[in-house]
Amino acid sequence: MNKPVNSTPADGAARILDTLRMRERIAAQVDALFTMQSAPFRQWQGEALHAAVAHAADASPFYRSHLASGAPAFLRSGEVKDFTALPFTTRQHLHEAYPFGMLAVSQDALVRFGESSGTSSGTSIAAFFTAEDWFTNNCTVAHMLQQVLTPHDVVAVAVPYELAGVGQDLDRALELIGCTVVALGASPQFCPPERMVRILRDAGVTALICSGTRALHLSEVAQQLGIDPRRDLKVSKLLCAGEGSSPAKQVILRETWGAETFAMFGMTETNTLGMFCSANQLHLIENRSYFELVDPASGVPCAPGVAGELVVTTLSSRALPLIRYRTGDLVHIEQAPCTCGSPFHTMRHMGRVADHIVVQGRSMSMLALEQDVLSELASAPYHFGVKVVDEKLHIGLTENNYGEEVRARVAARFVAQHGLEVNFLLMDKDKVDKAVRNAVKPTMQSIYLN
Repeated sequence: MNKPVNSTPADGAARILDTLRMRERIAAQVDALFTMQSAPFRQWQGEALHAAVAHAADASPFYRSHLASGAPAFLRSGEVKDFTALPFTTRQHLHEAYPFGMLAVSQDALVRFGESSGTSSGTSIAAFFTAEDWFTNNCTVAHMLQQVLTPHDVVAVAVPYELAGVGQDLDRALELIGCTVVALGASPQFCPPERMVRILRDAGVTALICSGTRALHLSEVAQQLGIDPRRDLKVSKLLCAGEGSSPAKQVILRETWGAETFAMFGMTETNTLGMFCSANQLHLIENRSYFELVDPASGVPCAPGVAGELVVTTLSSRALPLIRYRTGDLVHIEQAPCTCGSPFHTMRHMGRVADHIVVQGRSMSMLALEQDVLSELASAPYHFGVKVVDEKLHIGLTENNYGEEVRARVAARFVAQHGLEVNFLLMDKDKVDKAVRNAVKPTMQSIYLN
């Protein structure tokens, strides 16, 4: 990809200058969208949506076939009803198209290729970006980051750098706003938790980017090393990525670290989908994607104000356009404008559709379960597990939270909140610690008993 053929140093210098000019142009475009009023922004978004569908239907081998019956009607009318008649794109489509069946530019136009981890089938999905695709996301993330970070911040990035791209994207965005970047990565073999904690202390890190579960684990490792996160570390901002966090977990994180918590989320194939603002609200990144909510079971569009599965159509992804892509994330989109002044809608992330369990006919999200359990635990480590056996809900707790008083509080909460009686299992703390320590993407999902 992008291999020079018989190039001269002069050619290379010209390409570098062209790249810098492209970045300046993209930065100005992103800034203009961030500062637009709501009405002109929505008009721009409608035009961008039309262009995105036209590009996908024309340039992507997959979408030429997939949209053949529906795209002409939407491209003629521009009506929402014709857009929502277009078929969904699913993760399975991306699996089947691996690696380049979704590609909508020449391979020579790509500057980045990555993959997401496979599902139970063992297959991966590919993600790829042109220079403009990639830098548009870098600039967008930088705009959001700079609302809470300054050039004085020293930021440790403890998320994967391998293949998925989230680490590199955050890295470049942080450089754009002048932060000092400490690239911890997520490999426990190269940078185990003890080393991470020591670097947080020695480098004077003021902001930490990782999953909430990793942040909890790092605080426990710090205590084991005789380091008090509140007293001995300078971390004042926790930027949580890679999993949803319940309000109860956010409270524990704030109390443990003495830091403010912020949320963001995205996917390998879509890049960033949601980022925090200065008012600590989670915003949909609407300059890069058009968002819908649909009923997870029927696929029918949700009424305004009703939570549903988030569906994404990319607006600035020339290489990998996605039209009506079902993310599997449950989201509530707020209708009221944010006090930060952004034209982008705010949202509440409610977990993954697949992360629901059914107990005695009741569907319960893992985030709701996390809220109910963590609200009643007494001390670190705040590990718990969930298992359903013979229509009975079992909650696993480690020894430090297995006392009769804690179990009584958890049991009473589940009766009051869900009308469910729960059974308890004693979890081996060392085994749980090992599972979290060795996970590249440690989340509460890492330790569910199922």
